[in-house]
Amino acid sequence: MFEPLLPLTTDADLVAMATDLVGTAIRRQTWLLLLDDEQRLAPVVVPMDGVPVDADPRHIATLAARLAELVESVPEAASIVLVWERPGGADVRMQEADWIAGLAATPAPIRAQLVASDDGVHLVDPAFAALVAE
Repeated sequence: MFEPLLPLTTDADLVAMATDLVGTAIRRQTWLLLLDDEQRLAPVVVPMDGVPVDADPRHIATLAARLAELVESVPEAASIVLVWERPGGADVRMQEADWIAGLAATPAPIRAQLVASDDGVHLVDPAFAALVAE
């Protein structure tokens, strides 16, 4: 269990936070969890529907721009943790890998990306996602 007033300084802290907030997958959606400049959870959590399954460069650039705008518009926010929720096993799927690697290659203020599946919440290394996406 994570403590919302403490900084989330490790990968394990991020997984614990996402597990408490998102849990195991119920449906396909993307969660935007904002962190402040001390790596604490900011008071804005955004569940987002409608992200296309297949990422093309236009979609990636649009989402990256919106993430940057969101961080700029929330005074407490410094970065974002994305949680890709979807039913199924924990293995990263090709479409998720495309999104994860594509967003990691942008200047968007992304701290980490995780997948919430039937098997729980797992941190995804964008470098691994890039290898899977090739």
